[in-house]
Amino acid sequence: MKKELFADSSIDPYLNRTRVLYVEDEDMIRESMVRILKRRIKTIYTGANGREGLELFKQHNPDVVITDIRMPQMSGIEMAQGIREIDEDVPVILTTAYNDEDFFLKAIEIGVVKYIKKPINSTDLFAVLVKVAKSISQQKEIDAKNEFIKTILDNNPAYVLLTDEEDIFFMNKSFLHFLGYDTFDEFKSNGLNINRFLVVKDDAFYKNKSFTEWMTEVIHRKEKQHIVYLAGKEQLKSEAGAYLISATQIPEIQHTDRYLITFTDISGIESERRRFQDMACKDPLTSIFNRKKFEDELEKEILRTERYKTSLTMMIFDIDHFKSINDTYGHQAGDAVLIELTEIVTANVRKTDIFARYGGEEFVVITPETTLIGAIELAEKLRELIQNNNFSHVGHVTCSFGVSEYMNSESSHTFIKKADYALYIAKNNGRNRVQFVEKEHSLVFNLPF
Repeated sequence: MKKELFADSSIDPYLNRTRVLYVEDEDMIRESMVRILKRRIKTIYTGANGREGLELFKQHNPDVVITDIRMPQMSGIEMAQGIREIDEDVPVILTTAYNDEDFFLKAIEIGVVKYIKKPINSTDLFAVLVKVAKSISQQKEIDAKNEFIKTILDNNPAYVLLTDEEDIFFMNKSFLHFLGYDTFDEFKSNGLNINRFLVVKDDAFYKNKSFTEWMTEVIHRKEKQHIVYLAGKEQLKSEAGAYLISATQIPEIQHTDRYLITFTDISGIESERRRFQDMACKDPLTSIFNRKKFEDELEKEILRTERYKTSLTMMIFDIDHFKSINDTYGHQAGDAVLIELTEIVTANVRKTDIFARYGGEEFVVITPETTLIGAIELAEKLRELIQNNNFSHVGHVTCSFGVSEYMNSESSHTFIKKADYALYIAKNNGRNRVQFVEKEHSLVFNLPF
């Protein structure tokens, strides 16, 4: 049977809001205890056996359960086990007139919070109930605040997650939907993490790093701007957006530091930044590096060569009789030749090589970790490819190449001057050829076509 009894709502602030299920098979004891409980508790559900108590729990989901152990149809322990399958956290208090050791061991196993010997001392019972009710009330406040925060975060257009640097505990709805999931549990059940959706660019700070490694850097190096590129589940990698990450530490939760990580979409800003960066370092006609970028990269390669004692070579080449091409076919045709030539060279040098427009019809290629012979062979290969290509509007064109090898401790100016001098000799010797110098103004090798 079920009874709902109401007490004066102005009494105890914790017990007043606590709903209690009381299960006792002896009518006199049950009725007596209900009279005592209703002095301080507003809502009480009562049952005469374990089976009835379990049904009442399913119907009303009370905050606390008080139950006798020995009862017909279903014992208090069996009822508590059934309740635990529904709610792992609800406090259960056992009452008994016997020293039931086996029952007590089972009670400990299922997480009973308190055992009270009959006849029940109401002072002891209320002391336990107040403590339990206070804990329940505080937990409800925490849950309500968490739900409120979750609602705010779910309605935040920015992508948000909660982490302890190693694992992810929460992601807001907008982030989940972007990644192609309806719920956080669905995301986690697939065994995925954020790295699955990262697009790794050459300058990405998270390149070759695990989630924990790059997240630790985000959290502990706040003075640095961290940008990641993310592609949603339905996006191509080329469609990845740029996101600025910020980390906010949340007050300690169960002795563990947790952080709120926010991903703010800056794709438009990042696109503009990269556009201006390209304008500063790329040639507008051919889209390869410009002279300024070449000079910067050359200094870096010289430093690397000095440090690791590796080979470094360079070639400068230009288009033979380019002025006559412009005069005969027009500047648009000349521009088309420059673009087409750039495509040929780009397709035949390594990603580690640095290809730039040096000025006008003159180009340069830095070839790191390449010997002099290797650079000469590459120059000859490029010369033949250009010579054999049928350029749009103008037909066949040729190029002259000057190659030089970096010598220990020489300046970048000298290194460039050697290649430029070799190009000068190639021009004077009839053009369409590869030539190099090892030392300044020291002619060493000449390859006629």
